[in-house]
Amino acid sequence: MSAQSGWEKVLPFFSDDLQALILDPTISDLMVNGTTGVYADRGGVIEHIPVQDELDIERLEAAIRRVARMMGQDLTHQNPILNTRMPDGSRVAVVGAPSAIGGPSLTIRKFNQWFTTDQLIEKGSMPREVRDQVVAFLLKKKNGIIAGGTGSGKTTLMKAILDHVPASDRLIIIEQVAELRVLQPNALRWEAVDAIPGQTAVLPSALLAAALRHRPDRIIFGEIRDECANDLLQAMNTGHGGTLTTLHAKSAWDALSRLSNLALSARPNINHSFIRSETAEAIDFVLYCEREQSGRRRVRELISVSGYDFASQTFVTEDLYRAEGHTAQPGTSTNAA
Repeated sequence: MSAQSGWEKVLPFFSDDLQALILDPTISDLMVNGTTGVYADRGGVIEHIPVQDELDIERLEAAIRRVARMMGQDLTHQNPILNTRMPDGSRVAVVGAPSAIGGPSLTIRKFNQWFTTDQLIEKGSMPREVRDQVVAFLLKKKNGIIAGGTGSGKTTLMKAILDHVPASDRLIIIEQVAELRVLQPNALRWEAVDAIPGQTAVLPSALLAAALRHRPDRIIFGEIRDECANDLLQAMNTGHGGTLTTLHAKSAWDALSRLSNLALSARPNINHSFIRSETAEAIDFVLYCEREQSGRRRVRELISVSGYDFASQTFVTEDLYRAEGHTAQPGTSTNAA
C-alpha cells in the first residue's frame, strides 16, 4: 500500500496487529467484530485471525473517529453508522455505539489489485468467449447489468470490462462509495453523500439527473440499491446507451426482476408488467458472477434480453453462457429470437 494511500495518517491509532492486517496485500476484506474477534477474507475464504494485542474498545473507537474525520465525517451516538472510503479506494463501513454491542463493528474492503479481463480468463474466472461477447455488447453501446452476491467480484469484473471502452468515450461514473479506477481520460467520478450535521445529502438520483446535462457517452452506475433504478431505466430508454451497473441478485434472471421491483418502488401506482417491459427494453444483457464455497470467483451466466412477454409475464431472454452444473432459471424463454 503506497504512502499516498492515506492509511499512514491513521495506522498509529490501531494496534500493531490490526496495522499489519490492514497492510496485508493478501487480505481483501478485514472484519473487526468489536472486541469479540477479527476475521479476514483471503482468496474468497473467511478465516478467524488470532491477535496478540487485546482488542480495546476505546482505542478502536478513537481510530475509527480518526478515519471518519479524515474523510470529513464523524462517528457519534447520534450518527453511529459510517460508510466512507480511504484515498486509495478502500471502503470503510462502521456501526458504532449505541447500536453495536461489544464494541464498534469495522469492515474494510480493500482493493489491493485490479485485474484485466486477460488475467481473469487466466485465473479461470471468466471464459474467453464470454469476455469477447460482453466487449462486443459494449462496443455496440448496449446496456448491461453485472449481478451477483456480496463478495462475488462484481466491482472487479466491472473494472476489467470497462478497460475495453474506447478511450475517446466520455464516462460519468456514479457510486455510493467511489472505488472504480478507469483508464479513460475523459471520465467524471461522482460520489453520493449521506446527510450528516452541516452537510446535505447528495442522492444517487440527483447525480444521475445531473449526469444527463454533462454530455455523457456512457453512464456507469456503481450499484443500484433503491428507487433510483427508475431514473436509470428512464435514462437508458431515452437514448443513453452503453450504460453499465451492478446489482445484488441470485441469478441473471433475478437481476432483471430485482431491477424492475426497485424501479416500481418509485412508481407504485404503475402497472407491474409495464415496469418489467421497460426493464426489458432498457437492458440488453446480464452478466452474473458468484463466489464458490472454495472462495473462487467466477462468471456463472451471461444472458441477452430481447423483450417482455405480457401473456406469460416473463422476460424473453437467451442463454449465451451458463456454467456447467447450472440449469436455466424457471420462467425465462431461452434461445429466443
